[in-house]
Amino acid sequence: MQISDYLDHVRRTYASGQATEHSYRPALQALFEGLDPALRIVNEPKKSEAGMPDFLFERDGVPIGWAEAKDIDKDVIKLKGYSVEQRQRYVKALAVALRQ
Repeated sequence: MQISDYLDHVRRTYASGQATEHSYRPALQALFEGLDPALRIVNEPKKSEAGMPDFLFERDGVPIGWAEAKDIDKDVIKLKGYSVEQRQRYVKALAVALRQ
């Protein structure tokens, strides 16, 4: 998926007035897959000691990254409450996993 197609999908989905954070994930996954076809992208991977990031990125069966998606109206720079704790937990646990 091209970035312009992704943005068009986001605009149309948002305009429906019925979208949630999960509504945008199929298009986001398609965008990720289009950026690097060698990656395997898993939406909602199994729970780990860090929790459940929204996406897992694997290459040749080896985890190389994770992503947490937020709803379109969330300010990811000014996270509050649970989102801050979640980010700290992911950084701590998943950074260790990548170094191993």
